[in-house]
Amino acid sequence: MNDTAKPPVEITVEISSLASGGSCVGTITAPEEQAGKKAFIHYTAPGERVTAIVTQKKKSFVNAALKEILSPSPERTTPRCPVFGQCGGCDIQHINLPAQRRIKASMVDDLLRVHGGIVVEGGVKVLGDDLPGFEYRRRMSFHMNKKAEFGLYRKNGRAIVELTQCPISTPAINKCLEENIDLFRGCAPEAETVTIEDHDEGIFVALEIHPRNDKALTTLVPKEAFQELIKRVPNLQVNYRHKPIFKAESRSTDAPPIGHFSQNNRVANQVMLEYILQHVKSERVTDLYAGAGNISIPLAQAGHIVTAVEVDPFLVDFGISRAIEAGVSDRLTFHKKPCEKWIESNTGDTSVVLDPPRGGALEVCQRLSPDKVTDIVYVSCYPPTFARDVQVLAQRGYSLKTVQMLDMFPQTYHAELVAVISATAAS
Repeated sequence: MNDTAKPPVEITVEISSLASGGSCVGTITAPEEQAGKKAFIHYTAPGERVTAIVTQKKKSFVNAALKEILSPSPERTTPRCPVFGQCGGCDIQHINLPAQRRIKASMVDDLLRVHGGIVVEGGVKVLGDDLPGFEYRRRMSFHMNKKAEFGLYRKNGRAIVELTQCPISTPAINKCLEENIDLFRGCAPEAETVTIEDHDEGIFVALEIHPRNDKALTTLVPKEAFQELIKRVPNLQVNYRHKPIFKAESRSTDAPPIGHFSQNNRVANQVMLEYILQHVKSERVTDLYAGAGNISIPLAQAGHIVTAVEVDPFLVDFGISRAIEAGVSDRLTFHKKPCEKWIESNTGDTSVVLDPPRGGALEVCQRLSPDKVTDIVYVSCYPPTFARDVQVLAQRGYSLKTVQMLDMFPQTYHAELVAVISATAAS
């Protein structure tokens, strides 16, 4: 039996584009027996020539780890974060911001064409090309382990990369980290996740108890670190299995539900809302997957009569209170129901806004009828399911008019899409 390990296979690759998942993809030029195959390599940039070590072989492509940059891209830049390349959060911080946005729009265009058979007339455009690239993220979840290591998960694993600041987080979140990181560490091992959210109402912190330890609260509450956190962070709560089981007495009674969906980039969200308001045509609008009214409330403020449908009861309750505070509760009605169930007995208004989670809105799209709903604005955080749903809508008599790539998550491969879709007869 031969136990000699095979030597690593080194390849030379011409990098061509960004791929979904955060790596870049290119064509192998050497060695000859590998030539022509595709290779996926993280921390590279389109236009570069690199060498890499093969880590996984597939029939038509390989995954590889970057070894050397033979010909660097002029769009390569020095990452701001000292743990970039270790932390699993950012993918493309080594590429300058204008280039990031261009290659992300191109990635979406390729994905829609190759995997969805969808050709966007004029190509996928960039919406908000002057948005900031750092200090934008207003919700962060940090992790701790039994050794009280604190930070973010390493790429492709659960090991923790320790850090004290995150350059894509808002200054308020980083200030909270700076002031309280030792106290957060002092709440381990009972707490395994620290979520910090930056809202208009202030900073909110939630500690998530390890799911296997339902008695942890009894040992967490007496801890000196936890008691000091209560003094320093007015809006503090403790969750078990993502449900609140403790709230500090000083916590705001009208606070947003922590750990539930909200748009993470305040400035980009405003750009998105302005675009949506420009493209909703009818007086009556149905907002499906409405959350706490992120889109519904601005629509109502603009004079539309809005039906909002959302399954999360915490978000619905908060949305109702926000609508009352904004003075639009007479024009905005919330329905606490899964959109897939609601659409079974409702047609939707002439204009429909879709803002589903990553799984998309397949069942809803299968029921939308162009003789009832003539205009759709579809907001997607996951291009593959968006492509699938657009195919379904096309079969039902709709046509895709425009797709905008909104860079909601700079420094990552993630792309938010805002699409305008119309009934074919009405277009």
